[in-house]
Amino acid sequence: MEQNANALPKVTLGQYKGLEFTRRVRPVSEKAVELEAANLTRTHAPFLPVELPAARGMRVTLDFEGFMDGAPIPDSRMENVTVVLGTGQLMPAAEDAVYGHRAGESFRFDFTYPAEFRVPELSGKTAQFAITLHTVEQKQPVPLDDAFAKTLGFDTVDALKESIREKKRRSHEANADRIAGAALLGMAGANLTAELDNAILDQNADHDMNALRERLRRSKMTMELYCKAGQTTPDEVRAAFRRDAERKMRSILAVQAIAKAEQITVSNAEVDAEYARLSKLHDTPEAEIRNVLSRDAVASAVTTQKVQRFLIDHANITSVVEKE
Repeated sequence: MEQNANALPKVTLGQYKGLEFTRRVRPVSEKAVELEAANLTRTHAPFLPVELPAARGMRVTLDFEGFMDGAPIPDSRMENVTVVLGTGQLMPAAEDAVYGHRAGESFRFDFTYPAEFRVPELSGKTAQFAITLHTVEQKQPVPLDDAFAKTLGFDTVDALKESIREKKRRSHEANADRIAGAALLGMAGANLTAELDNAILDQNADHDMNALRERLRRSKMTMELYCKAGQTTPDEVRAAFRRDAERKMRSILAVQAIAKAEQITVSNAEVDAEYARLSKLHDTPEAEIRNVLSRDAVASAVTTQKVQRFLIDHANITSVVEKE
């Protein structure tokens, strides 16, 4: 929901400190710890040569070259290329041709280029590709023991499991804080006084309603069937979108008003740190993140995070660890 800051209504804050909330934290189960430890043995299992035919998940090393009318296609030769089958590192036709072959075998397959290929002289033509398979390797299971733990920098397997347990505990605590922060912000938004622009709220509700209709259309489902499954009506669905639009607007207003009242600011360094965090989180170059998200958008998100943290720190919170 985007709106010019100058058009935002005047806000009078209601209660936003001392709000009551029960913060629920998921427990860390031993089953989850064991599953994560077992997954590490699979992730870090070594690839070792096998005499089996190549199959999905195996690692192969190969030479690859294309020919057109018996002559090599320029720049098509690759030597000693190592790929894991099934990960999209090879073009599908080449990968399909590799399956079933063993190390040491050489073979060919035909491939017809698309009619509108990026290299015009190859468009619509059929080429022959030659592959020599040097190695076929398969991951070999490793036991979950102290020796394996040492390869990951831990003295014992118990120390490895404790590290997993602590990481999950921090994750569950952070998730509980996210839920608590969003809930407290919603309470603060509900408690403020402001003359909201009904036209904007209606516009956002209509936008969400139209987006739902489009999703249903693509799924070949009617609004009537959707409402019947949810035991609701189109008017009730739109009313829910309208309430959600008001809740979001109130949260936006609460963030701005609380940040102003409590002098919560965001520095350039904090914005840059958030760009770096998002880059790592999404495994995407930071430059791409910056192209998608403006500094104002990132600063707004960080401000919201800091306001939510403030609300948590000044709330009457009861923390409860849920049962497994």
